[in-house]
Amino acid sequence: MTGSVRIETDNVPYKPRTDVVVVGTAYAPGGEPVRQLDVSLRVGRRLHNVVRVFGDRKWVFPTRMAAVPRMTDTAPFVEMPLIYERAFGGMDYKSSAWCPFNFIGRGFIGKKTKEAVDRTPLPNLEDPNDLISSWDDEPRPVGFGFYRKDWQPRAGYVGTEEGQEDADEQFGLPSDFQFDFYNGAHPYLQVEGYLQGDEEIELRHFTPDEYRRFSLPGIKPEVGVERYEGPGADASPEADVAGMRTTQTEPLTMNLDTFVLLPDEGEFYLVWRGCTPLPEKKLDDMDFSEFAAIDIRLDSS
Repeated sequence: MTGSVRIETDNVPYKPRTDVVVVGTAYAPGGEPVRQLDVSLRVGRRLHNVVRVFGDRKWVFPTRMAAVPRMTDTAPFVEMPLIYERAFGGMDYKSSAWCPFNFIGRGFIGKKTKEAVDRTPLPNLEDPNDLISSWDDEPRPVGFGFYRKDWQPRAGYVGTEEGQEDADEQFGLPSDFQFDFYNGAHPYLQVEGYLQGDEEIELRHFTPDEYRRFSLPGIKPEVGVERYEGPGADASPEADVAGMRTTQTEPLTMNLDTFVLLPDEGEFYLVWRGCTPLPEKKLDDMDFSEFAAIDIRLDSS
């Protein structure tokens, strides 16, 4: 089974929300070992997310007669990778059960017997408002990275077998497919209504110097889509391309739908995306040279 997804493709047609993703590491202040710390991300007034990071711990039964396990002391750490292998989840092969929200994590126990629980590692990444206190607890996994396509709730957006029976003829998508599937950030890190691109960003404990603050550049791409009209509906495709002329240039609304931070590299990237309707003819018969002329201008004013 594959692990965490570091970077997910941008080649998707549409995202209904802005994905906010951090690919990084938690760092103890000053390089001094700690047993726990809070890592936080703030994006303007639109998003604030906190994850509590613990050192390694396990469930153990203190005596052979004990009926309830306890957590071991938390091991100190200086750095902790912020990956879903460290969040709650995983697979219990003995009971053929798994956490549908994170197959690759730790702490999930399918059949809660003493044998299954004893020495089971606890997750390093937890929601500070939903901390594990009992071996029966099954919190939602938390993290900052890309959320895999085969985990719930994301996997549920791809549609059903019943929907496949009425699939779209051109794209082959089930009739109950939801575009939410293309949002790849953790469900807690998806911003409704899209970011504007000028928000102030605050990062805590994602870097050895503890705190970073900066603002997004405020650049908004302006995209114009040129519509063409050919010599006639009955003309051959070659003649249509040769004789087509510009009829109008339409402004295309661009949404900032992806914001990925890479603190260890000191970088981030932004992706804007726009959608425009295609002419009313089947894609199989379409000459895509009709859509090759797109003027893009970046205006930072």
